[in-house]
Amino acid sequence: MRWIRGMSLVELLSLAVMSVAVLAAFTPRIAPHLPRDPEARLRITLAETRNALLVFYHDTGVYPVDLSDLTVAEPPRIGLDRWGRPSLMNPDYYNGPYLREVPKCPISGEPLEYYCDPKTGAMKVRSPAAGVGSDGRPYRAW
Repeated sequence: MRWIRGMSLVELLSLAVMSVAVLAAFTPRIAPHLPRDPEARLRITLAETRNALLVFYHDTGVYPVDLSDLTVAEPPRIGLDRWGRPSLMNPDYYNGPYLREVPKCPISGEPLEYYCDPKTGAMKVRSPAAGVGSDGRPYRAW
């Protein structure tokens, strides 16, 4: 008759210690994180906000009056048409909120600027930060 041998407590503990050591070595590489570079965070913030504006516009047919309209659960009654004029909005088409909070510029710490482009009439977002980025363009032109 053969004996079926199990693992001893010492073998189990040593296996657990080795597994924890391997996981601890690879966890920082696996864990998701935001970029530490403020310029990269600015690009991400601008892209997310512009995407939320487009989704709001395609859902409702108007632009929000203020960026805070992208964060509310209740539909606003008035929006802005393509040229920045107040226009009534059908609340049935609102599928918000589109953002969790009003975004701020990671470089200046101020809220993003929301304005009407005089050439196209579209509502746009830009950084209020003064200065020039690493690509040579001013932050306000991103």
